[in-house]
Amino acid sequence: MKAVQIQAPGQVAIVEVPVPEIAENEVLVKVECCVTCPHWDVSLYQGVDIFERPGYPHYPIPWGYPGHEMAGEVVATGARVRELEVGDRVATLCNAGEDRPGYYCELINRPENELAELPDGVSYEAGANMEMCRYIAPFRRVLAEVQGKRTGVTGVGPAGLIAVQMLRALGAAEVVAVDVIPERLALAARLGATDTVNSATREIEKLDADRLYATIDCSGVAAGLQTAMDHTVKSLYVFGVPHGEAIYSTRHWGLNILSGAATPDEKDTEFVLDLWCQGLLNTDALVSVKLPFERYVDGIGMLVARKAVKVGFSPG
Repeated sequence: MKAVQIQAPGQVAIVEVPVPEIAENEVLVKVECCVTCPHWDVSLYQGVDIFERPGYPHYPIPWGYPGHEMAGEVVATGARVRELEVGDRVATLCNAGEDRPGYYCELINRPENELAELPDGVSYEAGANMEMCRYIAPFRRVLAEVQGKRTGVTGVGPAGLIAVQMLRALGAAEVVAVDVIPERLALAARLGATDTVNSATREIEKLDADRLYATIDCSGVAAGLQTAMDHTVKSLYVFGVPHGEAIYSTRHWGLNILSGAATPDEKDTEFVLDLWCQGLLNTDALVSVKLPFERYVDGIGMLVARKAVKVGFSPG
């Protein structure tokens, strides 16, 4: 079968690899769509480690990686699989690990408990975003009560657009989307943001005049995190992997800053599934284009040029 492999910075090949054998607790999934995790895909393609670890990344990257947000159809089951059946539409719940094959391939073996069955009406493109959705969802357990409050999201890439919708679903009276890309702000408004702020313009004065009770930072850059810190009163959930340095000082005293490294659980999975079923979470809108594996480099170029929010790849 074919798979995508990043063999060196800027060098991608379509390689032939064996069809995985399944263990007794695993299913074999025919990949229908694997979506980019934009920051991670771009970083590995460019030769940069998202976590800034010395000596990383290691090349060649395992085939199929960094594909880790996938949806597809079960085509075989192991002897100890009890819930899933051949023909079920499923989405992955977590990353297989950076030293193992990823999901930019035709078929992948996954443990049954690391997959969720997709509700009827949720497309493969939408369902492939399950992992990102459930990793954002734990903010519900740690962020200050948002119902009826003025809240915000800094950085409205894929994660931020999901966060906007989740805050609205949880009853936030206002959800202010903050970014520097007008097209992303317009999409955030279509997905439920009650107001938008281009923080590179004088629109930032809206937040000076009326600060946010709670904020989720999905920007992944110091400037976005700083904006969130400077304009939030009660609590800040940091989901994006921050790069650069933000300054915490006495003016931020009393602000509860929480790391977004919380591990999601079954309740988070159920939360995402419920939002889909209620029509409160649109993840189809995050996938700007769907391309075959052979056009992986073109898709990365679209992310770099900010012409796509996410790219969905399929075997073709």
